[in-house]
Amino acid sequence: MISKYLKHVLFVLLLSIQMGYAHSGEPITIALNESNIITLIFPAPILNVVEPSSDYMFSHEQQSNMGVLKASKTKHLSNLTITTNDGYIYSFVLDPSKDVTNFVYVLTVSNAVGRINVSPNATVKPASSVQANNTIENPSPAISEPAPNVKPVLTTNNAGSTQPTSQLVSVTTPEVTENTRPEGHSTVPVAVENQPVHDIDLYTSEPQTYYSIFCENIHIEKPTIKNVSRKVGVLELRLNDITLDKNEMYFSLQILNESGKAYSVKDMEFFVMSKGSKKQFKIEPLHVYNFRNDLGENSEVNAVYVLKNIRLSEKQQMFIILEGLDHDRYIMLSPPNDVINR
Repeated sequence: MISKYLKHVLFVLLLSIQMGYAHSGEPITIALNESNIITLIFPAPILNVVEPSSDYMFSHEQQSNMGVLKASKTKHLSNLTITTNDGYIYSFVLDPSKDVTNFVYVLTVSNAVGRINVSPNATVKPASSVQANNTIENPSPAISEPAPNVKPVLTTNNAGSTQPTSQLVSVTTPEVTENTRPEGHSTVPVAVENQPVHDIDLYTSEPQTYYSIFCENIHIEKPTIKNVSRKVGVLELRLNDITLDKNEMYFSLQILNESGKAYSVKDMEFFVMSKGSKKQFKIEPLHVYNFRNDLGENSEVNAVYVLKNIRLSEKQQMFIILEGLDHDRYIMLSPPNDVINR
């Protein structure tokens, strides 16, 4: 009786090892809605995707370790499972919510819920997405590896509001080697990993990439600033939002052409001038996202300008100038100081 019981336990153990899934990890919950775009960055290229329900869409380029997640208007939860070409499996719960505070998720292997064995020397080609009721075909025997439940971090700015952060972690692909079982030892061989992890701050190492990712996730947000606009003829310039993150200010600006004629503009410039003085100094943007010179008929442009964080005194005033190609026509917007300093 005991012998049969031990055989049954050993069979279950070996079966779980071949499946290669670790059960100690938990899925990461992602809050999103139809107004947001969520970016997922993995430490290795994406291999397989178990698609969520039709209310959600996950897209990525082949051989890329970054994907974009979108949602339609829905009240239903869904799940998303992604396997990278180093064998790690990431699980997500998609939660429709009005309150979205994190727009960029940078994953490490510690976020994985399990792993399938993928030889580091084998050439792995991305496979097409599979439906939720399918399984990975012909998996190689793998070792179940527990993964701690570590979730992407949110940082808080000085004003106390939560902002998305993007801290990129570079991971050396683990090497799986076969252990030699000592004589008389009854344990099952396990995978040995050489897995040094080096934290690299994307904000410090590649600030332009960081700015671009951040801008991509806020440029379609609903306006939080109202009645800060200027219209000249059929062209209008609006300040829709100012987002603070780390040491920068993200100015979300909208340019509208309300005519049936196409127009061209030259540039957007930022100046600060002291009241009662003709002296002014120009503020050079650190990054410009989605600005274009050609305004098609009945069109709009949603651009984001990244500036160093500044605070204006009572005697200072900021001016945002949209300049035309002929240098004669321009739109000048002067946001109130309480909007800039909020």
